[in-house]
Amino acid sequence: MSSDLIVGIILLYISLLGVFANWTVLLFLSKVSSVHKSFGSLTRNQSLGDAIQTTTVLFVVVPMVFFDIAILKENSNIISFVMLFGYEVSVLSHLLLACNRLCAVASPLKYHQLYSQKLTITMIIITNFYALASILVFFASGCKYYWSSELHMFMYHVSNSCVNFSFYGIFCKYLVIIIIVLLIDLFSIYKARILFQQAHIDNTSKQVNKKEMGLLVQTCLQGMLFSIELVCYFIISPRVEDKWAQFFLTTFAFSTIHACDGFISIICNKDFRTLVFRNSFSILSAPLSKVGPRSESQIQS
Repeated sequence: MSSDLIVGIILLYISLLGVFANWTVLLFLSKVSSVHKSFGSLTRNQSLGDAIQTTTVLFVVVPMVFFDIAILKENSNIISFVMLFGYEVSVLSHLLLACNRLCAVASPLKYHQLYSQKLTITMIIITNFYALASILVFFASGCKYYWSSELHMFMYHVSNSCVNFSFYGIFCKYLVIIIIVLLIDLFSIYKARILFQQAHIDNTSKQVNKKEMGLLVQTCLQGMLFSIELVCYFIISPRVEDKWAQFFLTTFAFSTIHACDGFISIICNKDFRTLVFRNSFSILSAPLSKVGPRSESQIQS
């Protein structure tokens, strides 16, 4: 079995799972009334970024690898920038979600006032425009990311300007954002722990309940995944020589975190999880219910 076929199969399964999870969150999270509109909108915007990345892998990168499509490989620079845009939207949404959870835990009484739906939509629009602008600047700089058939990963053309732009414009920027997200998450966990300890004395348990903790766990897990991916992609992978190790530290890790993002959003929200699995079970069991039990005369005939 050729290496291209192995890579294609791996990316096919990961992107299929990612497309299912992220488009499910994007399309159906709004149907869960228990999720605050602000948090739901931010989560859906994060899933939009993840969906762009996983959908591009499924419908563009996988066919390119499977069938060795020359025109796609020649224009893989454009493909990489579409995927980077999705990554940018997802990372910035993580930052907004971390701030959202901090406000919900630290100041639950003012949370609904501070995070109105109008303000949330404004933040999302500004964030997405910034993500698009930063990717266009990167594209205009002449720094090109292309698909390497030998290493099965997107690589930039080696030049001083491109190396510097990639290091400072991508790695350092995302690293700072992820560190800020992790620090906010740690402080949110600290505040939540204090409130839970006080719950034995007063009624603060009404402010921080299991639902809020589940959403806090969501942001923490997703932030940790992105920090691990950054370390794997930019720090560990350049120091290994085996091409399969580089593939799993870069392309595999990059695609996996976007797929996991959607599943974490589903799993950490009890009401949404129930909605998704109940509807999935109903759809799968519908054909069986139409058949129904057969009578004795039918069996004999």
